[in-house]
Amino acid sequence: MDIAEAPQPEYRQARFADLEDIAAVEAEVFAEPYLYLMLRQLFDLHGREWLVAEVDRAVIGYALTLEKDRRALLFTFAVAKRYQGAGYGRALLDQMLHMCRERGTHTVHLTVRPDNHPASGLFKQAGFDFREHDETYFGPGEPRDLYEYRLA
Repeated sequence: MDIAEAPQPEYRQARFADLEDIAAVEAEVFAEPYLYLMLRQLFDLHGREWLVAEVDRAVIGYALTLEKDRRALLFTFAVAKRYQGAGYGRALLDQMLHMCRERGTHTVHLTVRPDNHPASGLFKQAGFDFREHDETYFGPGEPRDLYEYRLA
């Protein structure tokens, strides 16, 4: 499915009612997903920083950026499997960067598992620069590649 031929998502700030859909996408995409209770707490603290992509009244993807001092961390980002590979992730990422730019953010940071080649490719294609590899970013045996995007 190519995004040009498929239904176009609506991009908007997440609502509390979206959390079940967000949790479902999270569970589908990640081997170690954030639990609903964690997503709920993140929503309580950072609800305005959640961006969702919605098709036919269902959340198909989301991005959560945590911002402080004009820096943002793309904390979690996912697109439902059936929508992957069709441009939805790139479109959501572009919307997230636009949202950060409007808020005056200077840089966006993120981490990716080194073996997650589709995500690494997406972020590089969008203009994120590889900064470093950290073999123990989340502790022993939990490496991550760190990327940065400069908005300013």
